[in-house]
Amino acid sequence: MSNGDTMKKILGLLLSAMLLSGCQGKALSKYTMTATDIGFDTVVSFTAYTENETAFNQYSQELKKQFRYYDRLFDKYNSYDGVNNIKTINDNAGKQAVKVEPVIIDLLKLSKAYDTISDHRFDITMGSVLNIWHDYREAGTLANQKDEESSIPSMKELKEAQRHSGWKHVQIDEKKSTVYIDDARVSLDVGGVAKGYAVELIAEQLQKDGLQHAILNGGGNIRLIGDKPEDEAWSVGIQIPNLKAQATDSLISVKSKGNTSFVTSGDYQRYYTYKGQIMHHIIDPLTLMPARHSRAVTVITDNSGIADILSTTLYTMSHADGVKLLNKLNKEEGIRANAIWVYDDIQKPEDGTEAISVKGYQIVFSDGLKDKIKKS
Repeated sequence: MSNGDTMKKILGLLLSAMLLSGCQGKALSKYTMTATDIGFDTVVSFTAYTENETAFNQYSQELKKQFRYYDRLFDKYNSYDGVNNIKTINDNAGKQAVKVEPVIIDLLKLSKAYDTISDHRFDITMGSVLNIWHDYREAGTLANQKDEESSIPSMKELKEAQRHSGWKHVQIDEKKSTVYIDDARVSLDVGGVAKGYAVELIAEQLQKDGLQHAILNGGGNIRLIGDKPEDEAWSVGIQIPNLKAQATDSLISVKSKGNTSFVTSGDYQRYYTYKGQIMHHIIDPLTLMPARHSRAVTVITDNSGIADILSTTLYTMSHADGVKLLNKLNKEEGIRANAIWVYDDIQKPEDGTEAISVKGYQIVFSDGLKDKIKKS
């Protein structure tokens, strides 16, 4: 190689380094948005680091549009002009197949797969049972407000409803993009997956649009997009399972980098009380009653939809069974997920389970989180 060629190569490398430095050195500012009217009956917060406010606003508008879109598609309570959604499928049970958007087909396929993986502990075809509990919860909430006596459904009523469940009643035709339920009393309820699934799709779209550093919180379904600027880790707080606590109060914080999802299921949001007991919305498929193993379970993994499914499923399981499921996922499906279980004096950790004490709660977590957890 001649001296001239060597000099050209050096100059080329220097120019490339300068260009790369210039791209990486763009100043980023932090912007935050909160919305209460974009769907899923929840508060959505969005924090991102962008070059300017105009760029942030563009991402925010896309986020809002996508949230409203998926809220309508996955809604089981309301109908919308020109939209075939989960309610449309349920309304046509026993009548006819319903043509739906491919994203609904994908959501149902994922849910069906995890019904099998979890040995039927995650079952979105139990809508008939969940509908009963929804009605009792609505009535119970009003009774609690009036200081009147509340009630719970009979086991006979619940078991009769359970007879009308199961994937054997649901026919998915991917080629035609249709869904048909062959029993008029079978009902789909995607409440344990829909929000997390939507958050994942929205985060992926924002990344395709160029967003590199952000945190999206859809009512407790948290999705990290990339790292913080300067290659820093995010610090995500695990909320105290008590509505009286401030939203910013946390038991512990978890350090995390890269595209990661945190989803929590617990007994402290949608519930009423019956004879001193919390009757919450997460129903154990085995007992048909509100699950009683812990106060809250947080799942940490890459995909927000899967994290949503797992947090709901693990909440209906003992800690030991939950660990078995996580190990099974890692071994058979190649999915790595960690979990945090929160207990108190009522829902206590199982005998022999190592826990740390924080603010009156007992916390158990996966081995993969040992070096990432900090007490708040």
